[in-house]
Amino acid sequence: MLKLLLILVLASLFLTQAAENQLTIAFGSCFKFYRTHDTDVFQRIQSFNPKYFFWLGDAAYIDYMPIIGIWRAEANETRVKEKFDITNDDKYYAQFKKNVIIKGVYDDHDSNENNGGKFNPLKESAKQLYLDFIGESKDSPLRKQDGIYQSFYVDQYNKILVVMTDTRYNSDKFTGDSLGDNQWKWLEQQFQTESQLIIMTSGVQVMHDDRNGPETWFGWSKQKLYALIKKYNKPIIFLSGDVHYSEIMKYPCPHRLGQNLYEFTSSGMTFANYDHIPFVDIIFQFLFPTTFSSYQDHYYKSNFGILKIITNDQHSPIRIEFETHSSQDSSIVLQKIINIEELQKQNFDESQTCILDVSIQERQWQNYLLRINENILIVTGLLLVALFLIIFLIYNFKSYISKFTELYNQIQKNKQKLKQE
Repeated sequence: MLKLLLILVLASLFLTQAAENQLTIAFGSCFKFYRTHDTDVFQRIQSFNPKYFFWLGDAAYIDYMPIIGIWRAEANETRVKEKFDITNDDKYYAQFKKNVIIKGVYDDHDSNENNGGKFNPLKESAKQLYLDFIGESKDSPLRKQDGIYQSFYVDQYNKILVVMTDTRYNSDKFTGDSLGDNQWKWLEQQFQTESQLIIMTSGVQVMHDDRNGPETWFGWSKQKLYALIKKYNKPIIFLSGDVHYSEIMKYPCPHRLGQNLYEFTSSGMTFANYDHIPFVDIIFQFLFPTTFSSYQDHYYKSNFGILKIITNDQHSPIRIEFETHSSQDSSIVLQKIINIEELQKQNFDESQTCILDVSIQERQWQNYLLRINENILIVTGLLLVALFLIIFLIYNFKSYISKFTELYNQIQKNKQKLKQE
């Protein structure tokens, strides 16, 4: 009897496991900042057999930097196309495209204006060339609309809906509108569309509000988006790029939304912050409060994202598995597993306290004090080095002034002597 029961239990476990299916989506951003960069990252991504690959910005750097830190738009369309071709002609990407469905949205550098938006004079030409780059047909509706926002199901059962937003074409920093009127109307329609999970993508990060530097949705637009989430309470996650590092974020006040909300960022496929900012991990600990993520939720070297959607025998999503992989060796460097129940409607209570009620400045100051306390030896050492440099400069400055004065006086004496002669 026990043997029969054991067989039944094992058979049940096997059937349950066998009933699960997996949909794999790869995504990334910020490719080939150095155009001669030789990389096999797409060969590594291909090893995960994704059905889709999502470009989330900066697939090519079509603008240019004549002086370090100063970006200029590329007005020559032939040159813009050549820059997109650098990515398209990458030997591993050329092979990768044959096996994977490519979708994408641009960010600033592949829409031809650093941190640009609504007032970018070259946005329409950049849009058309970007659509050529990702293989969109000449009669695609995307070519006629104000931006390349789009939606589509990634499964044949119409249960998993991808909503790709365009945060450049109509982005207006003066009004705080990240999308524009038409896209907002379209976005609400996506929430009304039949689905069991929404994967929303954005070229810039969506959630954070307390960091100086990395772009994000404007505050007014965040609140409008959160209002839609509260109104429809559909399971939703965000995917984003732009920042040259990978991060896992969670909305800190789910009771204000009535559900949990996560954002997964993968950025810096071949060019990440670690490549050009010394001690980036220590610096960003000081600059980034832990409102939305902890220090352990960041990875600063080159990376790509893998999203696995696990479905049951009814083809409904039951689990989401996110992984950040190193572009160098494909190892998993960040990971998060979420059951679909975590994203479904929960208790809504606006009366509960929330860290977002604390001012941004106070959260930043609290983080500075926390990091100083955690790194007191390093901070003390740096202060001593800085003090030594200041003393050295002051001492040498006095010395240089003294020598200059002495030289000046000697020149005047020589002039006086010449006059007397």
